[in-house]
Amino acid sequence: MSAGHDPTPSAAANLLLPPPALPDVRKYRFTVGHMFLGAAFLLLLLAVVIPNSLPIPTAAAMGLAFLLALPGLRIGAGLRQLLALYLGTVIVTIAYMIVGGMHGASLVALAQVVAIYIVSPFLWTMIAEALLRRLGTERLVGWFVLLSLLCAVSVALFFYLYFRHGAAAVAFFFQGANINQSEGFSGATMHVYGSLIFLCGGFFSSPELIRGRLLRLLLLAALLVCALTSGRSALILAVAIGWLLGLLLSSRTTARLQRSMFARALRYGLPVLVATATALFLLQAYTQISLGAVLDVVTAKLASGGGSARVQMAHALFGGILDNGGFGSGHGVGVAFISDPIHPWRYELVWLATLYRVGILGTVVYALPFLLYILGVLRLAYRHRLPPQHKFLFSGLVCALLATNTNPYIEAFAFQWMYVIPLVALFVEYPDCLRACS
Repeated sequence: MSAGHDPTPSAAANLLLPPPALPDVRKYRFTVGHMFLGAAFLLLLLAVVIPNSLPIPTAAAMGLAFLLALPGLRIGAGLRQLLALYLGTVIVTIAYMIVGGMHGASLVALAQVVAIYIVSPFLWTMIAEALLRRLGTERLVGWFVLLSLLCAVSVALFFYLYFRHGAAAVAFFFQGANINQSEGFSGATMHVYGSLIFLCGGFFSSPELIRGRLLRLLLLAALLVCALTSGRSALILAVAIGWLLGLLLSSRTTARLQRSMFARALRYGLPVLVATATALFLLQAYTQISLGAVLDVVTAKLASGGGSARVQMAHALFGGILDNGGFGSGHGVGVAFISDPIHPWRYELVWLATLYRVGILGTVVYALPFLLYILGVLRLAYRHRLPPQHKFLFSGLVCALLATNTNPYIEAFAFQWMYVIPLVALFVEYPDCLRACS
């Protein structure tokens, strides 16, 4: 090397060198997408199969899924409309939190209102949008098939552990768990029955979405056994309501194969009939449960308005509504009847409780997203454009909404998936239909 020669390449030579390698953005997004799906499945596993059993891990999984959903967030026309409706509910919630504070609502109650009415629905909406965008409705229903099987397994495990080792062995599923079996009736206390209300309504309305005849038979039979051994009127009715909705809407779907009522009754009645026969055989062979005894108890409970406690609760809430003139008494306050000693402002009759808290106008604002959703589904059905997956979601949501007259599922963040996912699916996939309805 000669003296004075610069060993470093010249600027011109640098121009000929290849540029430094940049990180593969597509690979990064691919990784984030898979991480989101993993977090979302974990969230649904906790919220659907063992709801309320692990609240802190469930909240952590929700937060993680929300953060992973943000990088690919797409706010289209349908989601904007849904968020506008959500904003209306937020305004009502904040206004009636102020009213509740003026009427003596505790800070704990108001903090829970913020978490349940404002934060949790927003997180579920963003997670549902990302989940449906990455999976699609059809694959998401496939997830629900697996989750339903796991729900049935958890119920079987609950009964086995309870009878084998006592209530302490199933405290993970439900604190103070109990199973009542007498004179052919069975009743149990499990949080998973709330999830099964949605799943039974969905799959008994759309059994064709369960791939494989054997799996379809086994899942329907398992869901029916879970319903009959639960003692929950809402869950047992979800089976009948789901099947009836499926029968009525089957000729209106995009995948309709038969048009006659007889053909549709055969298509939807035969799987349910076989599953019912299988479930009754299993109950007769391995338990003392009688279908007649279960139906007698359910009928008596419905005829009595849900039992004496719910009748007294309804009378107290009606009295509160009359006292405030339908203008609402505010969030975080209750009536003289106390349903929950720890949270005296909570009531199982959510519809009446909502009317008492936020009045007629506030209740309409809260109900508007669901009313528009129902109108949108009926409009698609009228035009024979209703996909079977949305028939499943619609039937499950209808059963879940009716169940809010027996239990405040919608006020538990772990159960809000079954009220949010159907709305997001329809608003995002069919924004034109919903704009026409509104």
